[in-house]
Order: sequence, then C-alpha cells, then structure tokens
Amino acid sequence: MNITYISNIPVNEFSGGMSGINRAVHDQLKRYHNISDYCLIDPEIDLLAKIRSKALRMLGFKANYHFFSNKRLQIIANQIETLNTSSEAMFFMGFTQWIRSKPNCPYYCYNDACFGTYVEYYNNKSEFKERDLERIFNLEKKWLEGAEIVFFNSQWALEETKRLYGMRGDNFVNAGVGGFISIPERDFYESGYNFLFISREFIPKGGLIVLEAFKKVKEIEPSAELWIAGEVPPQSIELSDGVHYKGFFDKTIPEQKHQLEALFKRSFALVHPTLKDTTTLVISELAYYGCPAISSNRFAIPEFVKPDKTGLLLEDPESPEEVAACMIKLIQNVDYPVMRRETRKNILNNHTWDMVGDRIHHAINR
Repeated sequence: MNITYISNIPVNEFSGGMSGINRAVHDQLKRYHNISDYCLIDPEIDLLAKIRSKALRMLGFKANYHFFSNKRLQIIANQIETLNTSSEAMFFMGFTQWIRSKPNCPYYCYNDACFGTYVEYYNNKSEFKERDLERIFNLEKKWLEGAEIVFFNSQWALEETKRLYGMRGDNFVNAGVGGFISIPERDFYESGYNFLFISREFIPKGGLIVLEAFKKVKEIEPSAELWIAGEVPPQSIELSDGVHYKGFFDKTIPEQKHQLEALFKRSFALVHPTLKDTTTLVISELAYYGCPAISSNRFAIPEFVKPDKTGLLLEDPESPEEVAACMIKLIQNVDYPVMRRETRKNILNNHTWDMVGDRIHHAINR
C-alpha cells in the first residue's frame, strides 16, 4: 500500500523519546508498505493566542490551551488538505495536532496517549478553562472515531482514552512499543552494584528521591554506586559519595551511542521512580541488556515490569524508604542472575520494534 506519513518531527531526528518512536514507526511501516511521502507539518505557535493565554494567567484567570488553538489547528488542517498525494492511506504520528484535518482517504495513527491523558498527567488541569479543554477533547474524540485504526503503544493508554472520552474503542489496537537502541547479542553484565538513573527530566522522573534512597543503600552496601545520565542535576544538589554523573548521550552521534551502550552493559538495575510518564522506553532499552528495573506501579509501566521476575514496582515512588528497600532487595537477591535472564527473555519475546511493526501490519491487513 502507498502511504503518506505525516509527522511534526523530522525523520532524521531520533535521539530518543517521541523522536525515536517516530523514526521507529516510520521504519516499521516501510518494511511492509511504500512510504510515498514523508510530510513534516509543524507550524509556528499562534502567538496572539499565547499572549492572550498568558495575560489571563497574569490576571488570575484560567487560560486557554494556546498550543492547540483553533487557528493553529486549522492551519495544520489546511496544509494536510493541500497535500499533493495519490496515496491510498495516511498515517499520522500522534493525535492532537491533526484533529481538525479531514483526510480524503483512510487514515491511521499511533501515539502513547490521548490529549486527555496528557492533561491529566503532564499539566495542571485546573489552570485551563474547562470549555477550552472540552473543545480539544471533543475534536480529538471525533477524529479518532473516524480513523481506520488507532494504534497505541500500551494497553493502559488505550483504556485511558476509552475512559476519558467515553469511547467504545472498536478501532483501537495496542501495537506496543520497543526500545530505541540496538539489541545486543547477549547480556554483558559481570559484576558491581551499579544503579542507573537516566532521564531528560531529573526532578519529575524522581532524581531527588533516588539520591536520598541511595544514601540508605550505601549504608548497607558500601561498594554500591549510583550513575546518573541525562539532565544534569541542579547545582544546588551535592552529589554524595558513590554518585557519579555520566553525561547526556545523543544516540544520533555514534560515539555517544556507544558510550551509552557501554553504560547499559555494566548497569546492575535501573531506578526510575517516575511521577510523570506514559510509557518509558528506557525500561525496554535496559531490559535488552538483561538489566531489571525498579519503577512506579503506575501508567503503562506494569506492562513492562513483572514484579520479582523482571524488576520491582513501587507503590509509593515518592518514598525514598521504599525505593531504598527495593534497591537493597535486589542486592541481597540470590536469584538475581535468574532475574536478568527473565528480564531479557521477556522483553525480546514481547517488546521489540519488529513485533510492533508486525502488529501494525497485521491489523491493517485485517
């Protein structure tokens, strides 16, 4: 099938997160179909709407969600309408920016969550006018209902969309998600209690909690280390003994990608007590190396971490005591080698991009 692929992310930008997902989904579609056009559509924000929204906040009123103003959404819809394409279908990366478009052919889409979910977990919902949020919710619901298939990367996100929008979801499919890193041929870990915290957002993803927890771990196991990668911890935070900042790694740069892979090979466990997430690619990426995860029992994370088999789930990710207890539990776990084998087996059997591509292809064929 000839497909026009539409995204707001350049195809050659794939360092991680949504850019990595965008590139991976695009490449998987190419395995089975002809991508006749890659259309990058990402117009400037509606400056007037932004100014109005900021003014409302300054005056103590609730703001509009200016990034998805009617004007900007209509500009995007107009650009899609004027596309000169003879494709049999369109495939959209993401949902919300396209919700005013009316494709003249069947269309598909893929995302990690709907707009309603993002507002619930990434924004302070009370800061925005309910009427304006409802405007976007209703447009998105109608657009999703019109799609041939709506692909999600987790069952949690799929169910959240049905719940928030009151949808049956007959055209919803959980395609899953993979980690955006090369899959190694084996588990290279040898020894060392090297805990890894990696995130583009140090505080929202639990960096302070991990630092506090590690102090307790250090009292039990003096040889333990905490490696931090991604965003630099705030200067006001003093890194205690055994804590090392390893840097920020861009996977599009071969040398930095190799450095990140070397870090993964030596990691004892990922510690990710996130309070703000949908799915998290780093859990899958570390699992390819056999590295188990300690993470929140929230969002889609339980779909990727099996308690006591491929890691541990936190009931209270804001508790340094619980995080520390889980870290110590792994250190003292005599079945840790078995956990590493199960972690790698589970992820390779269920969560790779080739499997995602197969699921998308078979769903489209049906």
